[in-house]
Amino acid sequence: MSFMEEISALGAELIGGAEDEALADLAGLVMRVSALDADGILANALAKLAGEYRLHDEDRRIRDMLDYFTPPEDLAEIPTAPGRGPMHRVPNYMVLPGGTRSQRGAHWRRMDQLSIMCRHAWERHRVKCERDGKDVPFDAPFSLGQISMGQQYQGLVERHDAAGIKCASIEGRAAGGSGGSGGGFIEAYLAEGYEIEAIRRRIGDGVALAVKRGTGRRPITDRALVDAVCLAGRDLTSILRAHGWANDARLRAALRDALAGALDRMQGYR
Repeated sequence: MSFMEEISALGAELIGGAEDEALADLAGLVMRVSALDADGILANALAKLAGEYRLHDEDRRIRDMLDYFTPPEDLAEIPTAPGRGPMHRVPNYMVLPGGTRSQRGAHWRRMDQLSIMCRHAWERHRVKCERDGKDVPFDAPFSLGQISMGQQYQGLVERHDAAGIKCASIEGRAAGGSGGSGGGFIEAYLAEGYEIEAIRRRIGDGVALAVKRGTGRRPITDRALVDAVCLAGRDLTSILRAHGWANDARLRAALRDALAGALDRMQGYR
């Protein structure tokens, strides 16, 4: 029965003399209509608040993203570009004859994947603490020493690969009798190569994720894992998928543990 039909029925009861019952029914009807109106007002208010909170969260997410990808003050002239990734300062090292290293200034480059993993882990930890209302200490997936080792390995390999072109050019000029001595450079280049080989021997031939036959997946060795993260800047999810593995939290944790162990061995820890 509609609202107007109920009003008409109550009017007929009043005319018929059943005043008490009709007034009681009328009061109940008014209360039901008022409750419906109140529910509607409350629902609209809650929807509006939810929308404002969503907008607030989105604004905060965008501000955090822009802060995350804004270049440091030393690179203030470079525009903010989230697609480029976060930047960080890296010291310039030169390998001198005899294998010693000397720092010569610094440069800015894209943040390494180990630092990015730690930053993502911190963001997840912060959000969880805010949601649960608890202040739990943060346990980073990689230590400062491990991150520093990954950066050192990346810098060594990149510099060594780039210097190989110059080394070939020097050898060509020497063979052509153009004069000049590149002995000092070549000695430093060879010393850097020996350092890279020593680091790779410490990584070893271990397997981070082994497979059984017939699964269609490929094993992920410690060396492949280190090179993919430190040199190629790939995250653990892409490494798993590239080797035919599912994107599983347990598998990512196993790769993190294997990577941390390899970085420790690269530093000389056993």
